[in-house]
Formats: sequence, C-alpha cells, structure tokens
Amino acid sequence: MPNDADPSSVIKVGDGRGFIVEYRVRRPAVRLQSRTIPPIYIEHRVVITAAHCLPPLTATPAASYHEKTFPGLLGNIDGSKKAIAAECLFADPVADIAILGSPDCQEFYSESNYYDDLVNEVPVLLIGNARNGRGWLLALTDNRWVETTLNVFVGSRGMSLGIGPTESGMSGSPILNHNGKAVGVVCVGSETGNDGVRKTERAWGQPILSRSLPGWMLAP
Repeated sequence: MPNDADPSSVIKVGDGRGFIVEYRVRRPAVRLQSRTIPPIYIEHRVVITAAHCLPPLTATPAASYHEKTFPGLLGNIDGSKKAIAAECLFADPVADIAILGSPDCQEFYSESNYYDDLVNEVPVLLIGNARNGRGWLLALTDNRWVETTLNVFVGSRGMSLGIGPTESGMSGSPILNHNGKAVGVVCVGSETGNDGVRKTERAWGQPILSRSLPGWMLAP
C-alpha cells in the first residue's frame, strides 16, 4: 500500500473525481516603524481534477467570480457532503487538467465556508515525481488503492503517463507513484472495442502534474 496516501483526499467532482493538494504563497517581509515582520508562507488547499469533469468553461482572464464559480460541483466520495461550489483557478483543455479553489469569501460567503469544511477535514496528497515502475490508483467500489504500473512516455507534445486499465468514472483520480505521492491525473480511459467491451490494455496520455500544472502551484 502507498505510504501516507489517504483515500479520503479523493473527492467527487461532477460525475468524476478530484483530489486535494496544498500549495504555499509567500508573503514578503513587511517593515512597520522600527521593526520588520519576516516573510511568511500562507497555505491554500485546492482540488486537482480532469478539465472535462467541469461544466463548459467560457471564462476569460477578465471574467467575474460568478463566471468562474460552479455551484454544486464537489462532494465526498461517500456522499456525506455534496453540492459544494468551487471556483476554477486554472484549466488546460488540451492537457485536460484543472485546479479548483474556494469561492470568493465576499461574493460567496456561505459557499466558501462549505468548501473549507470539505477540504480541511482530510489530509492532502503530496505531489511527487513520475518515474517508470510501480504506482497506485483508487478503486471505484471499495475505496482502496490498487496497484498499477507507470510508464513515462515522451512524445511530440512532451511527457505523459501510461497506466494500467482504467474504469469509467475514474476521471480526475490521482495517479500515485510507488511511495504514494500524486504524479498524474486520470484523464484518458482504456479504449472500448467495437463490441462495447473495455479493453484491458494500458491507457496512455495521462498528464504529469510536474509538467502540466502552472508554476504557482509547484513553487517551493
């Protein structure tokens, strides 16, 4: 089993899934009269998912909070909490990856509190490096990690991951490396044959987090 990877870090995002991670923002030192307040780091919890798990997104950089906030999008896997709003902070439809955060606390005060309750009550997943070898996916039915094999593929559009067969409903799930750190997100399913049966071959083209996330998410 992967070390320190809690299945409760994986939540519902629409008809798919997402997983909770944390990033830090550095607040610079502040000079106040005769003393200096040293720089501090402020931690934020966000949800990484597959972009296709979101409703259609037409927002631009100048979009309002209302245009980027989706009501009733998030919930626990077990259904104990659901219909929680989230704001889209980043989306790349080509890589098929997105980041969701808390709704604006002034525009959506109650929704922001519900989001905080959802993401703060469970451990976060740590982001790691993708390597060929052993990996883990979260099963659909019994909330346990199942072993898979990771293959890092280098193509004309950069690096991506190949993993073992996937199931319908896994979109947005984390792909963990051998020691339980998130290295990718499930976006591409195993192919289905003409007979309607999903093939047992590997699913290629999963985005690698360290290659597909924006710099502000990965800064130390």
